[in-house]
Amino acid sequence: MDYRYIFGPVPSRRLGMSLGVDLMPHKTCTLDCVYCECGKTTHLTLARKPYVAVDRLQQELASFLEEAPEIDFITFSGAGEPTLHSSIGQIARFVKRRYPRYPLALLTNGTLFHEPEVRAQVADIDLVIVSVDAASASVFRRVNRPHPGLDLAAVIKGLVALRREHPGRIWAEVFLVAGVNDREEEARCLADLLERIQPDRIQLNTLDRPGTEPWVQPLDAEAMARVAACIPKARWTGAPTVPLAPSEQEEGLLLPRLLAAIRRRPSTVADMAAMLGVSEAKIRPLLDTLLTNGEVAAQTMARGIFYTAKNRSSR
Repeated sequence: MDYRYIFGPVPSRRLGMSLGVDLMPHKTCTLDCVYCECGKTTHLTLARKPYVAVDRLQQELASFLEEAPEIDFITFSGAGEPTLHSSIGQIARFVKRRYPRYPLALLTNGTLFHEPEVRAQVADIDLVIVSVDAASASVFRRVNRPHPGLDLAAVIKGLVALRREHPGRIWAEVFLVAGVNDREEEARCLADLLERIQPDRIQLNTLDRPGTEPWVQPLDAEAMARVAACIPKARWTGAPTVPLAPSEQEEGLLLPRLLAAIRRRPSTVADMAAMLGVSEAKIRPLLDTLLTNGEVAAQTMARGIFYTAKNRSSR
């Protein structure tokens, strides 16, 4: 099947092998975060609606999952804010009813949980990973660049309500931008905020892939440790540890699957090989083709060379 809305499985630092489910058109979001690996938000909105066809999405999930693949999570993620899709609850229930062996995860910026309907729609999702990058309005504007209709106080109340009502696990991820939200005063305010939210786990992260704004810089190990000391129970997110899992792949499907993956997130050759279950030697000539055709670009980061699709739209 020609998959338009699911991708991977992707080796995740947090979730093992994760099948991605992309509910949104490319870069439709409530925020325009300076660090986003998917690029600048092109449709900044608070409007919830069925952005992609539910029937088609369910067909893709059924096609992939009927083979009973060995994956750790099915994850609502991609290049936009998943909770903007007004039928996310329906899709979650479909998976839980048809394929109960697979746990569901949600990667979200958490900005819409002040709406009771949104909290209710994620009730069937086993693990919600929510971004909490700012405890002050000024840092919220600087790092996350929210839609004008968003108020940080309301966002925080929504996260507190989610923790009170949600039956599953909630993890908080704090993305640290050097010189902005890594100062001790802001870190202690974040610690107070996280104490109110009471997540089951707190993860600290910093720039690993190319971000939206070139001025965004990662924290070094010493700075990460300094922030971690201010936030009780915080963990520093490390590199992916998922081993390469060889699998049979039809040669004709590798190139489109590779390009679909790169469009959603910049990746190294090692990332792509692990995601597709093939050797790096098979990936490199495909990348050469994409580079020659001008479909991808290369950028050197601390972890290696990342390849990014020049046309970031996945559909």
